[in-house]
Amino acid sequence: MSKRPTPKKRRAKSTGNTQYSVYVQKQQKRLTDVQASPYAVIAPPKNGEEKALKGITKIKA
Repeated sequence: MSKRPTPKKRRAKSTGNTQYSVYVQKQQKRLTDVQASPYAVIAPPKNGEEKALKGITKIKA
């Protein structure tokens, strides 16, 4: 008869939460650094004119 595999230990919930919070902190730092960069530019809105025209339903004469 073959041996049963040894049961693996479960990760504590707090370990996963800590890992995720560290990831979020790194992302926040990265994004703020990108925004503060001298090479950062404000992105022009895509199809801004078309959306404005779609919003008009009545034209008063």
